[in-house]
Amino acid sequence: MKSSPDKHSWRRGLRPLLWWLLLVLVLFGIRTHERLSEKTRLSFTVSLSGQPPFSGATVKLDGKPFDSGNRISIGPHRLVIADPKAGPYSTNVFIWYGPHNLGDIALKRAFGNLTVTVTPPADWLIIRGPEWSATLRNSSGTNASVPTDTYDVEADFPHWSERQRAFVGASFSNPLRIAPRFGVAQLGCNQPDASYQLLDGNGQSVSEGTLPATVAELPAGNYRAIATHHSNQRTESVVVNADATNTVDMDFLYGKAVFETVPNGAAVTSDGRYWGATPLTLPELEAGSWTFSVQHEGYEPATVTLTIAVAQTTTFQTNLTSVSYTERMRTAQQYMSSQDYDRALKAVDDALVAKPGDADALSLQRNATGLGSLERARALGKQGDFMGGEKELATAMQALPGNSEITVLLADYKRREPEQKERLRQERLAIPKEALALALRSCTYRGEGPLFEQHELKASKPVAGMESAIISALQSGSPAFQVSSRQLPWPDSFAIVGRQEFSGGLRQCVVVGAQTGENETRILFTVMEYKTKHDVSFQGGLTFNTSYIPLHPSQVGELTDKMKAQIDEGIQIVTARIQQAIEQ
Repeated sequence: MKSSPDKHSWRRGLRPLLWWLLLVLVLFGIRTHERLSEKTRLSFTVSLSGQPPFSGATVKLDGKPFDSGNRISIGPHRLVIADPKAGPYSTNVFIWYGPHNLGDIALKRAFGNLTVTVTPPADWLIIRGPEWSATLRNSSGTNASVPTDTYDVEADFPHWSERQRAFVGASFSNPLRIAPRFGVAQLGCNQPDASYQLLDGNGQSVSEGTLPATVAELPAGNYRAIATHHSNQRTESVVVNADATNTVDMDFLYGKAVFETVPNGAAVTSDGRYWGATPLTLPELEAGSWTFSVQHEGYEPATVTLTIAVAQTTTFQTNLTSVSYTERMRTAQQYMSSQDYDRALKAVDDALVAKPGDADALSLQRNATGLGSLERARALGKQGDFMGGEKELATAMQALPGNSEITVLLADYKRREPEQKERLRQERLAIPKEALALALRSCTYRGEGPLFEQHELKASKPVAGMESAIISALQSGSPAFQVSSRQLPWPDSFAIVGRQEFSGGLRQCVVVGAQTGENETRILFTVMEYKTKHDVSFQGGLTFNTSYIPLHPSQVGELTDKMKAQIDEGIQIVTARIQQAIEQ
């Protein structure tokens, strides 16, 4: 019997619906599984002796790292917790959907053995750990059950300390051995009241006290010993070998030094140390070479190196050099270098004031004197003054005997001396005339001096005293002259101006004199005569003016007998008075 077509059609139409429904159910199941799996987590806490474990604790789930509160899959699992300070912990858990909390998982503290051996025994053995510590005196070590951890172990000896670190585990023992090797330093000295200080390679003090001394339990190595006796020190290197006695003698071997200076009171120092002021005795100087500085205010410092011998006295004596002397000598040398001999001589003279009789200063003084005179002699020779040059050369020869240039110049100047004398004689002969012209220009009214005659007298005597004699003669005679002097630019010369006023006229004389030879003085004079002229002016009121007119034909026309007589009288009066003066 065949199925009807409608029945098969219905089944074919329902099949897609069933497949769709199955897909929906599967997707719903997957979504539900994902949602419930998201909420499936495992939580727990871990403690060690009631405290959270150290950061070194590790948690693994099925052999993989796991943190509390993380998601966990459904099914059986194995949880393992390990901590270096605790015993091992593991457990099996079965997980279904939803959160799971195992609560607090308490780990047990682990212990192990700490073994420390110290040879030789330490003064102090100090063990420090987070949960256990110990301090032991005069200890050769320890063996203790302690919490597993890392411990710092310090062994302190008289002159040395050693620090090590020990790790104590639960399943193994790690013995720690401290066994330093020491030596002995034996320090000797010939001075019973000396002291010492022993320093290690880093400059740290290891031991100190009085000498002699024995320092035990020193680690092998290099040391430095400083011995002190009174104000003296000495340093020795000390090499300490393990398991041996190392001997070092630190003897002080003294000599004596005596310091004497002129003047006293100089400070004696060496290497920045002040020893005292002179006169000074240093009875305890170690044998060897010493360099001292000797200083006194106002004096140059002196430096001296002395060799001090054992049980012997070394004496240093010196005259200190003043700073003023040194500065003046330095200045004098500078002036000598620049050929400024006058200033050099002044500076060296000042140096001799500071240090009288000094040989160097006296030698420099002779050189400055001789070279200065030689330089001036050269200059005088160029000016033609050979006689002046001879005087300078004589001074130079006295200061610098044997100088060839001085000898040559002196001979040349002596040869040319007559030439200079003749030139000077000619110049001296011309001086009176020039002097009279100069004096007339300074005392006449309108330059009328050349209108009157010049007169000349000679005296066989030097000019010295002649000026005062002529002035006295002009003033003491009758009628008297009003007299004044004029300054002349020539040596051994003078100028005198005399003036007489009388009724109706004026007389004026100009007298000059100059030495023209060794015993010869030449005198020139001019007598000027004037007549008085009175003028009356009515401009601005009645005014009287007085003027003087020279008695000369160019000024007054032909001279009258009275005028000639006045001129002759003036010449006679002045001539007589000058002759009177030079005869005296």
